Amino acid sequence: MTFTFEVTDTFKSKLKNFGNAEKKKVVTFITAFQKGGFSAIDNFIIKDDKKEYKVRNKSSDNVRTDDPDFVNKVKFAIDNKLWHFHAGFYAMDAGNIQGYNISERGDLTSQWVIHYQKFTDKHIKAVDITPHPPFDLPKEDALK
Repeated sequence: MTFTFEVTDTFKSKLKNFGNAEKKKVVTFITAFQKGGFSAIDNFIIKDDKKEYKVRNKSSDNVRTDDPDFVNKVKFAIDNKLWHFHAGFYAMDAGNIQGYNISERGDLTSQWVIHYQKFTDKHIKAVDITPHPPFDLPKEDALK
């Protein structure tokens, strides 16, 4: 099965500013997609000594309802098929697992996320990589 993974100039530009450890995390994301498509990144598992944890990957239209720009952000995310995957670096607490924090839901989150467009389960385009909080969507020019 063939999977198509594209990147934008914005994504490439930001990626080259990271160190080797961070780049390896991004390459792991890319490799997972290239081997198994959307399902592979949507079900990405990190193991520690005790158990397995799913890495958070979700549609970016899940904007906080108290966000003052809620409607515009949701529309932009839906119109542009935006998703984000927690990259696994710069975890915010000391008890992290391989660069991730365990969320209240039990999945893994990290300070930095990879923003991508999901065209199909076999075709995505990485458009940006940003820290959060706050959660900001990529700018329109980053999608080109």
